[in-house]
Amino acid sequence: MAENLQILKNRIKSASNISKIAKAMEMISASKIKKAQDAVENNRPYSEKITEIVEKTLASVDLESFSHEYLKINNSNKKLLVAISPDKGLCGSLPTNLTKKLSELIDKDTLIITIGKKIAKFASKSGGQLIASFPMGTALPQYSNIFPIIDLINQYFMGGKVGSVAIVLTEFKSIFLQVPHVTRLLPLIPAIDQTNIEKIEPTGYSFEPNINVVLQELLPYFIEVKLYYYLIHAFTSEQAARMIAMQNAKNNALDIADFLTLTYNKARQAKITNELLDLANVQYI
Repeated sequence: MAENLQILKNRIKSASNISKIAKAMEMISASKIKKAQDAVENNRPYSEKITEIVEKTLASVDLESFSHEYLKINNSNKKLLVAISPDKGLCGSLPTNLTKKLSELIDKDTLIITIGKKIAKFASKSGGQLIASFPMGTALPQYSNIFPIIDLINQYFMGGKVGSVAIVLTEFKSIFLQVPHVTRLLPLIPAIDQTNIEKIEPTGYSFEPNINVVLQELLPYFIEVKLYYYLIHAFTSEQAARMIAMQNAKNNALDIADFLTLTYNKARQAKITNELLDLANVQYI
């Protein structure tokens, strides 16, 4: 009986320790998600506005006279996927759902750039060609993080090695909902308006020195802004998923600790009762 009580006591201590660790991780994610949500909200108007400007500017330009590598559709059958995931686990089903989404897109003609160690492990064994891997990190991504990724995208798309570029990420909907999402990045016109760019009204602006020069400068910056926006979206999703997962782990550990404590108290009370009965029998004899 004493041995059983000690086992229960150790299990109660283990469950309590797990709940404390999960609570600490929940609080860390909660502190990070506030900053991440602010970054998403602050960048959303900027991302939407630059998209609107590019759409209307492209609707105003004569595409027969204007040429840019981002607008060209080449004959390559290969595609480039940029997959964004966490570096670490303990964030519920987020990595699994993202892996399933990526697996639906991969074939022998797929080239992959990964951001985050979780998706990199899968991509290296997926059947596609992993050409580069970058860490996601544990802090809010900086704008400078996207430049080496942009360089690789330019190298493969502008060089005609791939015919399209898409981003695979977990889109942040709310604290309780993060959805695997695929969005096309290049070529640019299909990425901006999948139906018909002629439906977009021209800007009516005057451009100096001319519209072609403005677009030459604007389009690369547009790609940078969109990629960074997707990156902070994925980071926010990670923190939200981890916060909820750790909250559930904490609650489950506390429930287990409560159940084991009740079991321990009952066993201890039974032990005391048996000892009293034994003492009473000895005195009676």
